[in-house]
Amino acid sequence: MPANAITIIFSPYHVGIRDHRVGDGPNRIRKLGIIQALEKLGLTVHFAELGRVDEFEGEIGRSFELLRRVSKAVTEAVESNTFPIILSGNCMASAGVACGLNVDDLKFIYFDAHDDLDSPDVNENGYLDAMGLSMLRGESWKTLMKTVPGFKPLTYDGNFLYCGLRDQSDVQRQRVIDAGMHAIWGETSRKVEFASELRKQLGLKSYDPALVHLDLDVLDKSYGKVNDYPSPGGLFESDLIACMDLVPKRSTPKSLTVCSFDPNTGDGDRIAQIAIRAITTFVQSLLETNTLTKA
Repeated sequence: MPANAITIIFSPYHVGIRDHRVGDGPNRIRKLGIIQALEKLGLTVHFAELGRVDEFEGEIGRSFELLRRVSKAVTEAVESNTFPIILSGNCMASAGVACGLNVDDLKFIYFDAHDDLDSPDVNENGYLDAMGLSMLRGESWKTLMKTVPGFKPLTYDGNFLYCGLRDQSDVQRQRVIDAGMHAIWGETSRKVEFASELRKQLGLKSYDPALVHLDLDVLDKSYGKVNDYPSPGGLFESDLIACMDLVPKRSTPKSLTVCSFDPNTGDGDRIAQIAIRAITTFVQSLLETNTLTKA
């Protein structure tokens, strides 16, 4: 049965601290009118805000409590026959989304400059967010991942497609290849036609059903600092909009996560407006393909 409404799961946290760095990104997207933009499409929009996690121990304890809450909120949204859109500070939220969807043979379509596949053994920057996908495949933080409702180790071999991936070490790139993940790589030596390449990849095999992840640092560095990790060779706004329109027409999305945007590092209003246009384009395409219907 197609979903008949949207649930925005609102998680304005970075390392479990509210409104901090990328945790402030969801606030800016909300302030500039994402709810009103979706309502203009004729949709009912529910709003589920995650509460503070201050009482949990440190970055790790707070972050895993947010994963648990994201998972529960996604499950509740799906059970209410609504489509979950997660506005998150941290990109590891998608690990919680995958657990909450509780879908067999889940596929992944990831718009991201970074792979998020680090394990603690290879991580160099100490950034927990860089490990979300290694957690989800049962490679790291195994004891704490077992506390996330719905968790079961997932495989990415043939089930995972990156678009715009580029800001990596040699070790990180090899881990992506070894995991059997596919990628449309961002490049600086030529203009990549991301939408055309994405259409080609989605035509080669099925990515149904799909978790869709949009880390806003997939945008090219020329837009300014989306967060602390900008890089050249990424998507321009026209690329992103074309891709967001395409994904629901060539796959069956089950969720959309939008994350990793610090509105205070660059032109925050400009990036937030791009995010709103990307989200509304994606949702309009969901409506056109009857993955989502109006109540």
